[in-house]
Amino acid sequence: MVASELDAMALAVPAASAVAAEMARGGWLTLRSALARFFRHDGESAVERQLELLDTAEQTLAEAAEEDCDELRSRLEQRLVLQLAAYLDRYPDMGEELTALLPAPQDGTPTDGPSALTAQNNTNSQIVQASGNLDAGSGGINYGVPPRNPRA
Repeated sequence: MVASELDAMALAVPAASAVAAEMARGGWLTLRSALARFFRHDGESAVERQLELLDTAEQTLAEAAEEDCDELRSRLEQRLVLQLAAYLDRYPDMGEELTALLPAPQDGTPTDGPSALTAQNNTNSQIVQASGNLDAGSGGINYGVPPRNPRA
């Protein structure tokens, strides 16, 4: 691979992951218009075809049984990587625009803004949110159950 192909792949992989994640979360419509603007160099009919393929993928993912979602999302990501890398190979100047569509990278440091946590379909689940490393210590995490008596 030449450097431009590697650059295209380096941008396409996180972008594909972000798009697939938005589709899985139900945020596809918000991202759809941004991607339409991104694909604009190929002309209106090509943009519509790209979006039609992505709409079909999103609908398939939305209608899938829960046990099939991970596999479908993985296949979608693979297809998106190829689709986005091919586009970036044709239009290398679009790399910055694609990067702008992606969520900000997480470097492990807390952000200045408020944190947001979304937990869906988690009946009887425990959610832990931390702003940095989480250390359970030697006693582990107590889930509200009294510790066992080792002598019992």
